[in-house]
Amino acid sequence: MPAQKILTQWRILQPIHFVLGLLIVLTATLLLWQHYGMNLYLRFDPSNFKKVSASDDRDTEGGKSLGSLSTSPKYWRLDCQLKEGHRSPYCSIDLDLSHGKQGIDFSKYADLTIQYRYQDPREQINLVLINFNAEYSVEEDYRSQKFTEIYLPGALGWSTHTLKWNQFNVASWWIADKKIPPKWTDNEFSNIREIRVASGLYPKRINHQIDLAYIELHGKWISNNTLQLLLLLLWGASAACWLITELRRAMQALQHSNKQQQALKNAQEHLKETNQLLTERSMRDPLTLAFNREGLSVILANEPPNTLSSIIFIDIDHFKKINDHYGHAIGDQVLCLLTQHIQQQIRPSEQLIRLGGEEFVLICQHSALAQAKQLAEKLRLWLFSQSWPTGSSLSCSFGVAERLENESFEAALHRADLALYRAKAAGRNRVELAE
Repeated sequence: MPAQKILTQWRILQPIHFVLGLLIVLTATLLLWQHYGMNLYLRFDPSNFKKVSASDDRDTEGGKSLGSLSTSPKYWRLDCQLKEGHRSPYCSIDLDLSHGKQGIDFSKYADLTIQYRYQDPREQINLVLINFNAEYSVEEDYRSQKFTEIYLPGALGWSTHTLKWNQFNVASWWIADKKIPPKWTDNEFSNIREIRVASGLYPKRINHQIDLAYIELHGKWISNNTLQLLLLLLWGASAACWLITELRRAMQALQHSNKQQQALKNAQEHLKETNQLLTERSMRDPLTLAFNREGLSVILANEPPNTLSSIIFIDIDHFKKINDHYGHAIGDQVLCLLTQHIQQQIRPSEQLIRLGGEEFVLICQHSALAQAKQLAEKLRLWLFSQSWPTGSSLSCSFGVAERLENESFEAALHRADLALYRAKAAGRNRVELAE
């Protein structure tokens, strides 16, 4: 009898030990991976960034300085003739990071590294990050953007500095000139549209030369704080699951007389859930989790007759080139990310179906042709503005058709497909309506 009791206790402890060991291994793996991997970086240098220009103070009242930019394979060079005529004569190298009205979110990175060379070690250079925020910035007023800056020492040879965001300061002149309220005077890096490398605050009025090799942002896909929170939640959830399991064990002991009946009920519920899960899985594309053709059949079968609806046929432009150039793994990531972006922009009544490859169909119930066209145009612009695993923009072509009265789905889909073909033939990245 004692041996049987010990064996029973050991069987109870085994799952606990297994889960505890798994959590320890998972925690150590995540911490090591976060420390040595999960690296996120973005680099700007002459080999991969072309939207660079020189500017000077001639656009301000009384400015007379002259700045010119030249580019070599390894660095940008700013030649500047600083002249009297303005309270702070300057020249600068300007890196334009804007894509339309959108800049780059620097806040997801931990620090910034800059390598430069200045001919006069007695002088400083001014590194400025320019952020746009609609709360205080105006498109027509360049100086309404927030100027966050730091001054770095000059050096005859190449000088490299790695900077944390808290080392930058919002320019005092910007706060004073724009009468900025205190709540907006902190550092802000969520929408950086421009990086400026300029001459210092009070340089001598002579010829200056600044060489900029690169600017690089570093970070982690998951920050330390986020990882710690995830691990805390994981351990807390595991502890809660263990407590719930023990509570259920105690309740089952108290309900021993109904054990068989309860077990049968649980088995029936489990079978029902399993059947529902299998049914759901059979309706979903295993890669993107969008509905597949089986799911499309179910959607059409449950659709009331003569319901107003429209069809949007979506096709990724040049998707074969993505697979050929980056591999099918990246192509699969693009398909999954595309599905996520579309699901975020549509209503619950609108269903996304993957027909196969890079072809998707969006069924828009209760939407006329004009509404469907508006949605397609919204999706086209939204998808083109997103970041993709290929590192470049992604465009899609759209064919839109309104389902006519008593028209079969296949006929409406065919008309949408023909419209899509016209969009492809007209240059792609456009919306065409079915005839």
